[in-house]
Amino acid sequence: MTRGGQTLGIINFLLSLSALAAALAALGIALWDRGGPPAPAPPVEPAPGASARVDVAEPSPPSAPPAPGSTAEVVARCLPAVVNISSRRVTAGVEGPTGNPFFDLLRPFLGGGGPREAQSLGSGVIVDPAGVVLTNHHVVADATEIRVTLSDGRELAARAVGGDPESDVAVLRIEVEPGVRLRALPYGDSTALRQGDPVLAIGNPFGVGQTVTMGIVSATGRASMGINDYEDFIQTDAAINPGNSGGALVDARGELVGINTAILSRTGGSHGIGFAIPSSMARPIAEALLRDGRVTRGWLGVSLSDLTPQLARSLGLAPDTRGVALMDVEPAGPAAEADLRRGDRIVRLDSETIRSSRQLRTLLATRGAGSTVRLTRARAGREDVVAVTLAERPAPRAEAAPASEAAGASEIAGLTLAPLSDALRSRYGIAASARGLVVVATGSGPGPSAGIATGDVIVEVAGQPVESTAQFRQLYEGSFLVAMVRVERGGSSRIVLVGR
Repeated sequence: MTRGGQTLGIINFLLSLSALAAALAALGIALWDRGGPPAPAPPVEPAPGASARVDVAEPSPPSAPPAPGSTAEVVARCLPAVVNISSRRVTAGVEGPTGNPFFDLLRPFLGGGGPREAQSLGSGVIVDPAGVVLTNHHVVADATEIRVTLSDGRELAARAVGGDPESDVAVLRIEVEPGVRLRALPYGDSTALRQGDPVLAIGNPFGVGQTVTMGIVSATGRASMGINDYEDFIQTDAAINPGNSGGALVDARGELVGINTAILSRTGGSHGIGFAIPSSMARPIAEALLRDGRVTRGWLGVSLSDLTPQLARSLGLAPDTRGVALMDVEPAGPAAEADLRRGDRIVRLDSETIRSSRQLRTLLATRGAGSTVRLTRARAGREDVVAVTLAERPAPRAEAAPASEAAGASEIAGLTLAPLSDALRSRYGIAASARGLVVVATGSGPGPSAGIATGDVIVEVAGQPVESTAQFRQLYEGSFLVAMVRVERGGSSRIVLVGR
């Protein structure tokens, strides 16, 4: 073989080796892709006399910081301050299936059965390290025993300090050993909340254990919901379910801005419409209960009305004027002393814009007797600020009206009803703009059992307005099992179910 031929053969041999190496590499990649990683290469011994070099892997990067927008740290601070509440009470028992929503709705009207012990589950928020807990009144109302479970699993006894059914706020005190300090949530400024602000709802839904849900502030100042007598709710789409009542609504700083209270639902579960009592309302009520054992509500001494185009025209205002107008002023009340007059329009109370008469009434009541508020008043096209010291709300007069004032009265469902007259409006402090039937006396029957009292105004039955006892009787007797009755009391409105 010539030298040129030998050279060509060496080149072909090297090319063959290269091709073989490429094929083996491809085979290794294929095996890796099919789940069979190639065997590790055997260790290479250093050549004699050569210095050994050990390849050290680069250290793993540190754990990544929380993702932008994570609320984990806020939740970790808040969880120890939110507790589960279990209360027991004795109720009148009713035979029948449990867990059936339809039967449970009608249970109070069906009778039967003897006294039984009922258990209620809810949530609460520690607002003082000494063991003061804020919750809903309906969670612990009439309880004979209250137990509180902390986030670490400890179960402690608690006692009710006081409750306010009109706002659905209650205060408990956990029985802790002297010197023990619990984690408490600081109050936040609920008046600074805006639509779209993120919030967290923390509680014990359905008794499954401590749970956190997230949402936004859907609205503020929700009133006239018919849930409580005094309402100024924060609305949120953070999931609130049964068992969340009394739990915390916290802002992005981990501060308490609300007490979760109710949901709007057709099924009993969350539909993204939940309501919380704002901290600006709950805090002064809690402080009054701790200090005095009761709530003394502020009273301005006026009759209020939301402005409508018709009312605005009658007061000499532009038809599109909105706000709250003073319809009447008590001669010796705080409003009269501050020179507030009929026809004045209230624009703001302190820093809060007034959107409805219900909101203004709630804010005045929450401030409490003896407090001084700054009202922005609009009169004759000009606005000024008036300082008013609120008095204590007078107790409602609940005595039965004499027959001379109750012409045309009729007894239905344990209620003696009469058409509204000037004499009855004066006796019960009913606004001139109110329409309906007034309760002038109560006896025994489904009406008083549903909570309707003397001085209440019946506005609707089964969704229909009523202004005569004949209308009430026809709609009531035409209802199946229960009648939905809208009742007004002290400027607030709510729906009650009256059994047939």
